[in-house]
Formats: sequence, structure tokens, C-alpha cells
Amino acid sequence: MLYNLFIFIRVLFYQLIELLFSNKLNYIEEMKKTLSDFRKINNISISRKTNDIGTLFRSNMKKNEGFSLDNLNGIINIDIENKFIEVGGKTRFYDILNYTLKYNLMPKIVPELSSITVGGAISGISIESSSFKYGWVHDTIIDIDVLTASGEVLYCTRDNENKDLFNAIPNSYGTIGYITRAKIQLVESKPYVKLITHKFKNINKAFDFIKNTVNNKDVGFIDAVAFSKYEIFVNLGFLCDNPNAIIGPCNISNYPRNGIYYESIKKLRYDAMTIHDYFWRWDADMFWGVTDVSVFKNKWFRWIFGRCILNTRTLRALQKVFSDCKSKKNKKEKIIQDLGIPGPNVEIFYEWICDNINEYPIWICPVIPKKMDSDLWTFNENKLYFDIGVFVRKKSEREPYYYNKLIEKKLIELNGNKCFYSDTFLSKNDFNKLINPIKYHEIKNKYDENNRFGNLYEKIIDPSLL
Repeated sequence: MLYNLFIFIRVLFYQLIELLFSNKLNYIEEMKKTLSDFRKINNISISRKTNDIGTLFRSNMKKNEGFSLDNLNGIINIDIENKFIEVGGKTRFYDILNYTLKYNLMPKIVPELSSITVGGAISGISIESSSFKYGWVHDTIIDIDVLTASGEVLYCTRDNENKDLFNAIPNSYGTIGYITRAKIQLVESKPYVKLITHKFKNINKAFDFIKNTVNNKDVGFIDAVAFSKYEIFVNLGFLCDNPNAIIGPCNISNYPRNGIYYESIKKLRYDAMTIHDYFWRWDADMFWGVTDVSVFKNKWFRWIFGRCILNTRTLRALQKVFSDCKSKKNKKEKIIQDLGIPGPNVEIFYEWICDNINEYPIWICPVIPKKMDSDLWTFNENKLYFDIGVFVRKKSEREPYYYNKLIEKKLIELNGNKCFYSDTFLSKNDFNKLINPIKYHEIKNKYDENNRFGNLYEKIIDPSLL
């Protein structure tokens, strides 16, 4: 418990430091330090160490030793005219958005948790409510630098001599190289997002509405929340200069101070937020991951501390402290899963989740990829997919991880895929259905033939859980 308390205090300290000091990055100088440390390591096997709290929701089996990329955190350059920004691989999207909004620009995709870094979002797959317009985070990347196992840093684009590495990085989780720098596409922003919520009691009508709305160019953001099987709220977001100029008058909301965002969805037909607050609407409560802690729901606590405490980095650290205090008896099974499903199968999968898991809320987010050649991530065709986010705990008297394994079995049956930031229990055969194993073997042999960075399956799957 003392160690986890130390982590919490350290997170608060780093947040204070980040407020006080510039987030500009001297990339060349910091890379010299990183490469110097990296080249001193003689071990065949090597792993990246970090002081970051991270966003892995599965056990991390690697040893926290070797080299660090934590110093590669900051803004390198922004080009306002050509609408791109260059950042270090460990830079958080939270910091990127704060910087770009000064120029009325924003990344095409801003992942919903403020702890998510650029390198993590590219190599681990990430989306948000603008993904129906722009695809996955890696679809919005112009070029990257990748540190390979040999100690080389390779400049990679989708059409240069290192395009095979560029295309294989998504879903590789650091097993073929680490992103040290990325150039990200930007688009014009506006001060506010106006939200209009549509309620559905019919599953097919709800998903048909989403499937039709993805073609509406006026809509900037789409996601949905199900509070029960037949209670689906679809949220449409519109970038605007004046929220009240769009149908339906409303106040400007500020979450977390005005309450818990997901609870407001059922109450407000119209809502509005600043563009900054919109992107972090889920962050204050990690969707609904910490709303069972009564103090976090207290209106005075939320008003006084705001995002100082109520943000993913701090909450993840606090979770570790609280987990030490909880009784080990009657523990519920943790289900933290982002589950990808092709558009034609989404109604079947959604109904199955409702009938077999029957825990709510459920997050629903449409995505249409723009990149056609991500070798290790099979959802790369230019057609509609859905992310079904199941972030709950379910009481179970069955075998350990019963429901997680059940979900994965159904996902495979319906040609789905999943993000590996969470617990994964797949057999090697089923795992290989979610990547291109031949291509992975080929790219691994080319850039890490001695397996210094570890094998993807062995990094993702904890054999003690199977």
C-alpha cells in the first residue's frame, strides 16, 4: 500500500511540474540521452522502463528495467499553415490538445483518457467519437521515428523505404520498435461542441440511425451509451462558435464540476461544452469506472478539486491505493474490454453482450478506417466498424475470468477484434486470427531477429490466466 501511495503522490507532483514548466521538447538532445542509455545495455532481452502510471488494464509482465523514453515528452514543432504537429512519443494527447487549441487547431482524433500517449495510441490502437470521420489514431499520423532493437532510429512513412515498419507499428505494442517521435495531422477547431441526444428503445433503429448518420458531414462527433438493452442514447456533437445558434437552447456544462457526464446523457436532450471539456468528458470518471467511490460523486469534492484529482492519471493511481484496502472476499470479475465488431454483425453482438453480461452502461463508438495496410490490425478496410466498450464488474461464482473468456469466444465467432491493453485469454490459434501472423514473423525477423523486445503473444497473454 505504501508503494501505491507513493505512486499517487508522484503523479500529483508530475502534474504540478507540467503546469509550471514548458512542454517544449528538444528532440535531438533528448534522443542522444535515450540512445546513450539504450546502447549501454548488453542484455539480449530488453524492456522499456517508465515512471508513468500508464493505461494498461491488464497485468504487466515485463520487468521495469532497461531504457526509458519518458524524457521524450513534449512539443517539437507545429506548422499552422500545413496543419500538423510534431511531438515526442511519450507526449500525452492532453498536452497536445492544450497546445494546438491556442491556434484554433486540434488533432483529428483525441483519445478519451488524458493519460494516453501518442506512442501508446499508435502502437496500441485508439479511437474516439470523431473516428467515423478520421479512422483510428494511426490513420492520422504522417510520419514517425522508430527505435529498433539494433539501436537505430528509423524515419518511417507510409511510402518510404521503411513503410513496412510504419504499417506494422499499429497493434505491435513495442515488440518491433518504439515510437520516439510522431507527426500528427490537425484540423480546424471551434470554441464549443453542441450535443444533441437521440433516445432509442429499439436496437435496430438505434444502430440504423448511427449507420446513416456517419454520412452526415455536418456532424463532428458520434458515440452512444446503452443504459439497458432497450435504452440506447446516441450523442451527436457539432463544432460551433455559439451553441445556442444550433437547435435547442442549453447552458455550457463543465464536467466534472457540473456533475458526472454519463449521468447527464439521460437528463439533457441538448448540452454544450467547450471543445477542451468535450474531449475530456469521460476522463473525470474514467467513463464510469470510479463512480462507485462515493467521495468522487460528492458535488463539493467535484467542485473544489475538479480535474486536479478527477483525471485518469490520478484516478488510476488512487485505484491502486483503494485496491489494497478492499476486502478480497466476494470480488467481482473485472471486465474492461474494447471490442471491435464489423458493422453487419454489431446488432447480434450487442444483443449477445446484453443477454450474457447484462451490466451497464455500455459505450458504443463507430469507426471508419482510412488506412488500408496496417499489417497487424485487421480492421483496416474503408468500411464501418463499431467499438463496443464494456467497462464493468460482474459478480460470478464461476471459474476465474469466465465472462472475459466468453466474450472473446463470441468475438472470434463474429469476426471481431479487440484492443490488447486489457486482459486477454486467447489461445495462440485464436490470437493469430486477430493479427497477420505471417507478416508479424516477417517484420519481427527483419527488425528484431534476436527477439530483444519480446514476442507479441507472450507480451499480451499471461499464461497463468489461461
